[in-house]
Amino acid sequence: MQTSLIHMGERLKQILKQRKIKVIDFAKKAGFTNQIAHYHLRKSEMKRANLDRFCTIIGITTEEFMRWNGAQLISLDKNLHHGRRLQTIIQDKGLNRSRLADRMEMSRRTMYNLFDKEIFSPGELERTARALDMSLDAFLNPGTVAEARNTETEEIMLQREKYYKLLEDHNELLRLYNHLKDEVIHLRRELQDVRKPVENK
Repeated sequence: MQTSLIHMGERLKQILKQRKIKVIDFAKKAGFTNQIAHYHLRKSEMKRANLDRFCTIIGITTEEFMRWNGAQLISLDKNLHHGRRLQTIIQDKGLNRSRLADRMEMSRRTMYNLFDKEIFSPGELERTARALDMSLDAFLNPGTVAEARNTETEEIMLQREKYYKLLEDHNELLRLYNHLKDEVIHLRRELQDVRKPVENK
C-alpha cells in the first residue's frame, strides 16, 4: 500500500497505545511473535491485506486508521462523555438541530443516537468538530482557551455560510461578465469585418 504521508507502523503503534493494547497482546491476536509485531511497527508501508487484518483485530475501520489523529483521543477530562458534550454545545450555542445534522451529513435520528454514545470514533469526532466549526482540541477539552477561541453562535455560523454563498455567486457573476465581455469584443470585430467591404465600395 503506497503511503507518502503516513508512517503506517507509527500510526499502528499510536493507535495500540491509545487503545491500551499491549504489543504482545496484539501479536498474540494476530498470530505471530512479538518480534514480528515490532517489525510491522517499524515499517513505513503496509500491505492492504495486513492493514485490514490489523484493523479488525483492533476494532476500527481502515478509514478510521487512515484518518486517525493523535489529538483526537487526548482529552484533559478523561471522563468526558462525548454525546453529552455534543448536547451541551448544541444548547449553549442555540444550534438548529436539523441544520447541524445536515452539516454532519447524517439524519437527525443518527445524530440523536450520538447523544447516548460515551466515546465517539475518530471519524465521528472529526465530523462532529467540523460541523460545529470547532477544533478537536476545543471539543475534547471544555472550558479551555482552545474552546474559548472556537466559541461561536448559530447566528455567526449562519452569517459565515451566507458569506461563502455570496462569494460563490459573486465569482459566478464575474465569470459570466468576462464571458459576455469576450462575446461583445468578438461581435464588434465581426461587425467591423462586415462594414469594411461596404465602406470600400
